[in-house]
Amino acid sequence: MAAALLLFALPGPRALGEGGAAPALERWLARLDPESETDERVWAAAIDEAREAAERPALARALLERVGAPRTGRLARALALEALGAVGGVECAIVLHRPAPGEAQDWLLGAARARALMHGEGGPEARAALLELLESPRLGVRVAAHEALVALTGRRLPMDGATWRHALAASGGSPADAADGAGDPPAAVDAAGPGGQEPDGPASRYEPGAAPHVPHYYGLPIPRPGSRVVFCLDVSQSMYGHGIEEARAELTRALLDLPSSHAFEIVAFNERVYPWAGRLVRAHPVHKARAIAWFAAREPTSYTNLFDAVDRAFGLAGRGRWAVEAPQALDAVFLLSDGAPNRGRHRTPEAVVRNVARLSERRVPVHTIGAGEEVFPLLKAIAAATGGRFVDAFR
Repeated sequence: MAAALLLFALPGPRALGEGGAAPALERWLARLDPESETDERVWAAAIDEAREAAERPALARALLERVGAPRTGRLARALALEALGAVGGVECAIVLHRPAPGEAQDWLLGAARARALMHGEGGPEARAALLELLESPRLGVRVAAHEALVALTGRRLPMDGATWRHALAASGGSPADAADGAGDPPAAVDAAGPGGQEPDGPASRYEPGAAPHVPHYYGLPIPRPGSRVVFCLDVSQSMYGHGIEEARAELTRALLDLPSSHAFEIVAFNERVYPWAGRLVRAHPVHKARAIAWFAAREPTSYTNLFDAVDRAFGLAGRGRWAVEAPQALDAVFLLSDGAPNRGRHRTPEAVVRNVARLSERRVPVHTIGAGEEVFPLLKAIAAATGGRFVDAFR
């Protein structure tokens, strides 16, 4: 229902090609401005609409101008680049099939180009460009390229460039032929998703199970396709220095590792609790970039309110003090801390474990990451009580 309402909010495809094209085009472009519109469902609806627009050349010119303008911000450039794939045309293809100068140093632009190629027709040049992106040294680019190849071919092959090159070459590079699996080496057999799900054709943009890639956080797998997870991260004074730097680096790596079929939220905590988005958002590259920058800007200070952060996370599933009106199922909560709680509604180890277990009901595991030995016993008890796992952040 929500997606349908978002589509109705956009100007129709015909409107973009009629006499009022300029105002309609401006409204369409406004929905691809990440500074004023932060809902990834609106971005997706706008990009989907471009496929049927009567005046696609006007869209292409506007997007190409936005991509090339020096004043365009990094996030806006990434969304415009992604939209070019749906608009199509020779000029768009030239931009998408050849990386721009400096793109190799920016994972976000590389990921946006991969997503643009996913929205297109997936011809030989597009697949060749995606294979190059799949071998990028930047994790966020590889994940997006892998997702695009899976979506275009319907194949669930590992996130490995050599495997994909062999499979596409053996099939003549045709997505339809590639789906037959002819000529695959032993290592390139299609992987069924968890639960033995088999592919049944090209995957949609956010289809759960679109790829066999399993992201990790501190070595803990996030295995279910389309997982919804919350990261609860300690930013109290004791995390200053090495602790917060490691936490930032590991969160960055984990977010870059998430396919866009996953959804996430971040809850930072010290004496207070700081939700990032206030909702679960798709792991779209623009959201990843925004979340990474947000957490990088949080400076450690104050005390430790561990329980209220976990309580806030479970609110997204409709549980606890901050239960939202439209809850979603959670697959896991990840809790990182380096010290015992000394603020919040529950502070003693017994009370914290008991009340976290009540929120979890052993249906949603709370995986815990210890960044300080003082809190290891508490974090191990929380993990045991919720069906989660404990790991030492520095091992």
